[in-house]
Amino acid sequence: MKVAAEKLGNNQMCLRIEISAEEVNEELERTYRALRTKVSVPGFRKGRVPSSILKARFAEYIKSESLQNLVPPAYEHALDTEKLVPLNNPEISPPLDQIEIEEGKPIVFEATIDIQPDLALPKYEEIAIDKTPANVPRDEVEEYIQKLQAQHATFVPLEENRPAQQGDSVRIDWECFVDNQPIKDGSKQDVDVEIGQGTLLPKIEEALIGMPIGSSKKIEVDFEQSAANSELAGKRAVFHLTLHALTEKQLPALDDEFAKDLEYENYDQLYGAIWNNLVEEQKGIINQSQREEVLQQLIEKTEINPPESLIDRHVQQMTQNIQGQLQTQGKTPEQAGVDLEKLPSELRADAIRQIKQAWIFDTIAEEENISVTDDELDIEIRRIAESQNRDPQKYASLLKASNRLEEFREHLRNEKIYTFLIQKASEKKSLIIPS
Repeated sequence: MKVAAEKLGNNQMCLRIEISAEEVNEELERTYRALRTKVSVPGFRKGRVPSSILKARFAEYIKSESLQNLVPPAYEHALDTEKLVPLNNPEISPPLDQIEIEEGKPIVFEATIDIQPDLALPKYEEIAIDKTPANVPRDEVEEYIQKLQAQHATFVPLEENRPAQQGDSVRIDWECFVDNQPIKDGSKQDVDVEIGQGTLLPKIEEALIGMPIGSSKKIEVDFEQSAANSELAGKRAVFHLTLHALTEKQLPALDDEFAKDLEYENYDQLYGAIWNNLVEEQKGIINQSQREEVLQQLIEKTEINPPESLIDRHVQQMTQNIQGQLQTQGKTPEQAGVDLEKLPSELRADAIRQIKQAWIFDTIAEEENISVTDDELDIEIRRIAESQNRDPQKYASLLKASNRLEEFREHLRNEKIYTFLIQKASEKKSLIIPS
């Protein structure tokens, strides 16, 4: 087989493929032999029909079967030979059903494909990002500890007998009904709530104000279609409220005993651990922001024009993924606030961005020799499996069975590329305002 590749405009490649006469003859002979075992012709025993009779009676079948066994494999072989990854299905010329096939003659056809363009990436130093290190002041640590303190507060009933007021702590029961039927997990007893803190729905907190101790009340609440609880989405619910007591919130002392309740040796260790956690959390936020900056600038500084056919395929796949997620969640598009008619146009920008990122990262990986070895892949799979209390070998087998292993490898490669880009990027200069 012979292959000649020619670059066309608009990031297209034309492959001129010639299948030799010898290959054509071999395939025709295979087709004849297979056909003899299947057909019966009057006057001939099965399996003994001469080729000339087969050619005369089953010419179209022989042509179609032989071309199907010759042309697609030849095209795939040509892609491997030229190391090409097409972005679309090939345009075959002449079309498959119009290609002539004869004994002793080669088959010649052309396959035109869209290919990923050669990208001219900017210098990495031209990308400027914020490299301000993580810094968590003491007051943020203390604010976090105060939230922990509030979460471990106790509530003691007051002797005072008066209606509930804004800002009071109250002990209540509630039960939720839809169409006169209680909903699953829709009731609570002896719950302590601070009115005005947004713990409950605003309408329910408003209803508590003015309720005397020992009183009950019914309140109707209309839920939107997008409500998280599918039993309440788009429904009118009736809440039965009972107020048992006004309570006083008592905060625990911030001392070693408080730290021990949270499984730390002492308060200093608790303080240090929280500070470290907040610093790590801020590092993660900074890193995510740096990634977004790096990617956005790379896309802006690199000329890329994905073909419409590729964009359409990405949009179609994204749409199917969303529909699959809705089915898994047991939601209709209406309940999730998804307009299927508008969805493709809404997803288009994301699809283009994903294509551009993939092309840019593929180019960087090739130019900078960034890859993920099998050992690195195994180590990361083991780390994730152990963090989820799963068997590493079973987890790896699951990834292979679901064809996600290479997707996982690509994810790790992209992590390396982000780290590389952030290191290479220059630091964004601070804006200094003259005094």
